[in-house]
Amino acid sequence: EACGDPQADAADCAKAVESGDARARAVWQEAVDALADGLVTALTLLDPRTLIIGGGLAEAGETLFAPLREAVRRRVTFQKLPAVVPAALGDTAGCLGAGLLAWDLLNTSTTARR
Repeated sequence: EACGDPQADAADCAKAVESGDARARAVWQEAVDALADGLVTALTLLDPRTLIIGGGLAEAGETLFAPLREAVRRRVTFQKLPAVVPAALGDTAGCLGAGLLAWDLLNTSTTARR
């Protein structure tokens, strides 16, 4: 919406941030701040040592992770500061998870028929 292109997505925004677009930076920071708020809530409840970020957004690399680490650091009060890292499987994790779930469902229904 900020760029005027209804087809623009997070990847387009990341590219615009990297090229120095001020509007994209504002949109990106708003998204990073919202994500940091949610992560710190989870951090407070679960006390993980590492926050693993996956999905397509994580493909933005340090364009995402540098401001996200800083936003989390600013929000942490009594909690231990966790490592914020990209998921090793990137945005393929969801597809792999869906495949494994399907495999389990197929194995369960095969076993139930016996």
